Amino acid sequence: MKVILVEPEKQLVKKVIRVLYAIDSSIEILLVVNNVESLQKRIKLQPVPDLVLVNRHLLSDIRNSIEAKLIITSNKNNLVYFAFRMSNLKYLQNYLLKKKPATEAPVSNSQNKDEKFADSNAIPVLGDLIKKRFLVSYQQKLLTVAVEEISSFFSDNRFIFFKTFDNRKFLVEYRMDELETMLDPQLFFRINRSYIISINAIAVIHTYPGNRLKININPPAEKEMIVSRDRIARFKKWLGE
Repeated sequence: MKVILVEPEKQLVKKVIRVLYAIDSSIEILLVVNNVESLQKRIKLQPVPDLVLVNRHLLSDIRNSIEAKLIITSNKNNLVYFAFRMSNLKYLQNYLLKKKPATEAPVSNSQNKDEKFADSNAIPVLGDLIKKRFLVSYQQKLLTVAVEEISSFFSDNRFIFFKTFDNRKFLVEYRMDELETMLDPQLFFRINRSYIISINAIAVIHTYPGNRLKININPPAEKEMIVSRDRIARFKKWLGE
């Protein structure tokens, strides 16, 4: 499923994307834009989204007439996004046309193609939010490590480390929750509170008491790696079930 997200707050963008990937790791975020005006410029371009999610505060004029919603609960408040599928996208387009200033000149198709990612209010999600490398300290030097070199991330005594495939260990200044939002969900999966693993690191998956799974990875982990019971269904889907 291809999704466009309309959300002005960058921190909320990360949270929503994490929730979407938890629902279905095959979801593809085409683009994130800050407002409905930017959405109007993007909505006719290819590829066409299967779903558009808009923060309800950006559509205050029509909020009472929309039933399809994504609601994300949190300790502070609930985030609500209006959901538009291709079948009802015209409803949103009509709303955007009504908001379009009368003095705005029409944009040609050729201009649209050239400006596909030129909108200053657009955030190319994969380029901006998915981390490609980590800067770490090693023997009084700074090194950059590409995520493809990383086997796993893990917590140990309140510190967070990652281990590379050549068995080097580095400290990182991120929480596990933050790493979940930064890492490519096709490549990495958080199997429990303490471990995030690369799909390329998996050596063997064993059945385990309590309808759980035990994983052996390369290089070997320092602790026993058990997939949490509440993550097993998503883990199997991530593996390709």
